Amino acid sequence: MSELSQYEQGFGSFRIGEMTLALPMKSVREVVPFHPLMALPCPHPWIKGGLDLRGVSIPVLDLECLLNRPGHQYSPGCILLIAHENHLLGLIADQVKALFFANPNSLHTVSSTDSIGRLFAGSLMNRELNQLVQVLSTQALFELPGLPKAKDPEPHRQSLELQTSNEDTALNTRTPLMLMQSMATLFAVNPKDIETTVVNPVLLPSEYAGGFYKGNLDYREQTIPAIDLASYLGLGAHKQAQQLTQQAFVIRIDGHPLALLIDRVLDIVHVPHNSVIPLPGFGLPKAVQLEGALPSKVFPKEDPHSQRGPQYFVLSCQRISEDQELIELASIMAKASATTQQNAENQQGKTTHGLDRLMVYRLGTEFSTPIEQVREVLPYRADIEIFERGNPMLGMLTHRNESIPVFDLAQWLGAERQSLDYESSILVVNAHGASVGFAVTSLTAIENAQWEPSVPVLGEQRQLLHGQLKTTQRLAQIGEGKHQRMVEVIDLQQQVLLILDQFGLAVSPAIEAVAATAVEPFAHSDPAAH
Repeated sequence: MSELSQYEQGFGSFRIGEMTLALPMKSVREVVPFHPLMALPCPHPWIKGGLDLRGVSIPVLDLECLLNRPGHQYSPGCILLIAHENHLLGLIADQVKALFFANPNSLHTVSSTDSIGRLFAGSLMNRELNQLVQVLSTQALFELPGLPKAKDPEPHRQSLELQTSNEDTALNTRTPLMLMQSMATLFAVNPKDIETTVVNPVLLPSEYAGGFYKGNLDYREQTIPAIDLASYLGLGAHKQAQQLTQQAFVIRIDGHPLALLIDRVLDIVHVPHNSVIPLPGFGLPKAVQLEGALPSKVFPKEDPHSQRGPQYFVLSCQRISEDQELIELASIMAKASATTQQNAENQQGKTTHGLDRLMVYRLGTEFSTPIEQVREVLPYRADIEIFERGNPMLGMLTHRNESIPVFDLAQWLGAERQSLDYESSILVVNAHGASVGFAVTSLTAIENAQWEPSVPVLGEQRQLLHGQLKTTQRLAQIGEGKHQRMVEVIDLQQQVLLILDQFGLAVSPAIEAVAATAVEPFAHSDPAAH
């Protein structure tokens, strides 16, 4: 499939262990809840079995096991069905996260000659969540040595996707739509209008539930209301109301998240502009909440989407978000959730004032930096290293018509030099009139700092520069649940100032005073052991 070069395309992000990964949406056929797999005669432990898909056994891959991290327990667990050159493959994931759009040209590519290393195409920023994700290569997944390949039972769908990518989308003449089913009714929505999808949502009871309001969901440390889509629109409330909901998608109502419950997401397709036809002004209980109808005849006759029903009702998320009843419900739940969270924080002596969004990375162990300090993240290249290993300055990198010095951040801070490879990155920082790159072993995530306690002395005293510590000795708590942990916060702007000072470059007295204020309280403290 040819890649888009001028326009944004969709990427589906998902979580496996501590990794946030993504795949181009044109490669993701569908997402199904995890259930027991059939045994396959395959010697590789990372092939967990076969998934019965309409009479075809699809091999299912465990990426954690492939990366030599066996024993990972997927929770809640789902399977992404990935399509490539008329073949299908299943990939186990913990959770499907956000669908986001980005220009593929902004992908920071990495290269490797190893078959497993080639799985990672590079890193891409999800601007909606301000989160860096690692993008997998669909082709490399299907080229894994010894991977059994299953023929696609619906190859015409890949042909349509290929045509969409090569022709209409490249000409910017098609509109993306996510097709879904709720009860017996078919719906469609522009994926750019939703925040994320949720597989296997766990419905929490609410004493106020009734009608189309079915209860609540836990979503990103909030409790949000869950609305049955078909019942809300008056299109199926009389049918099997007790049917188990398998999926949901989240939209924003007056700035607050709200989940719409559905049976399942069918596909993401691109249809020609002006395919949506108007609906009559009568007969539908909430026609104002719909953009119109997508006739099934826009799909080829052999496509299952043309055979499920006469039309797909296209949602207007903008008009749904203006529904006063939903606004009040989302607002009440947001206030209740905030109050509960604040009470919990007060009980634990926590505060949320002035906390940062942190870029988390590894220098042997995890460290972090306020994300606003990092101008860009670039892939590491071995050919920039021109100095001897005893020098923390690795070499120079030319980027955007600028020659940027690159330092091994761990070595600069007094630790051993890192082993940098294709997973490593360079954090570019602009501060005090200079640009400096800091090489890190790997990027982990972008996290909210939930708590920044005051600590008098943090760990062993690292190298001093003119009597001052190189670090500010800040800690931050990040992560959720079992992934919650404390990390040290490194002020990279301060590191730029210290580098300029070491090389004898003039720095204004005002800037020196700011830096001294940041480190002076710890300069004469006794070091404490880890």
